[in-house]
Amino acid sequence: MVGGGNTKSDISFAGTFASSAFSACFAEICTIPLDTAKVRLQLQKQAVGDTVTLPKYKGMLGTVGTIAREEGLSALWKGIVPGLHRQCLYGGLRIGLYEPVKNLYVGKDHVGDVPLLKKISCCLNN
Repeated sequence: MVGGGNTKSDISFAGTFASSAFSACFAEICTIPLDTAKVRLQLQKQAVGDTVTLPKYKGMLGTVGTIAREEGLSALWKGIVPGLHRQCLYGGLRIGLYEPVKNLYVGKDHVGDVPLLKKISCCLNN
């Protein structure tokens, strides 16, 4: 928070969970086409034995273009539903639980900066 000098968050756990889950889901929607292309590049077959075949996908943007051209634009978002479920839970809990876990380490009434070791411990426990 800027300007107020109050370092305590006025947002409830539910609000923090919802906003962090929404942010993680938005990021998933934006990046899943690149993730789909990355997986296709990783899974394509290389030369087998004596026969050399040309790879179907070449480069990240070429892979995105090939998928969109051959399977349609919606194919870039295959797997979005499980990805959103994962991000909603993981993103929401990871950021939403940071403050409660930090309060367990330093107490609710702690004033001032939290020591670095305790911040790292809070992150590792999430």
